[in-house]
Amino acid sequence: MPSKAVKIVLTTVALFGAFLFLMWTTMQEGTQYFLEVEEVTADAEAWDGEELKVHGYAANVLRRPKSLDYRFEITDGVGSSLHVVNAVYTGIVPDTFDNHAEVVATGRLVGDTFHIIPDGIMAKCPSKYEEQPSVGGEVAGGYVSVTQPDGASN
Repeated sequence: MPSKAVKIVLTTVALFGAFLFLMWTTMQEGTQYFLEVEEVTADAEAWDGEELKVHGYAANVLRRPKSLDYRFEITDGVGSSLHVVNAVYTGIVPDTFDNHAEVVATGRLVGDTFHIIPDGIMAKCPSKYEEQPSVGGEVAGGYVSVTQPDGASN
């Protein structure tokens, strides 16, 4: 009788240990932090190289002409520049992505720039479709404002 109890206990411990090992290895690969802009800027060195989801508002959205290269800022509020994360992205953006759009971006913070992965931008649909003031003209680095009429579409 005691040997049967020992076998049951050992089997239970082995299965529980295997379960914990699988959970630990799975969680190591798929873990992402969801942060507000203020949390990222408070201690940027701690998040350097980590895969993050950052929530904020797009500002100063610029696109390189005849390419899918974007450069913009993610701020903590519309019209706010108190907490800002600089971001770069190459790819197709959602139709609602523009200045003042609420966004969640997935990528890695490298130094002071947030590098967004392909398909890593989600833009919330605005509740009001009002025209926002646009920044006209070309900006340094050959980028143009995405709201500029001659900048074509996104």
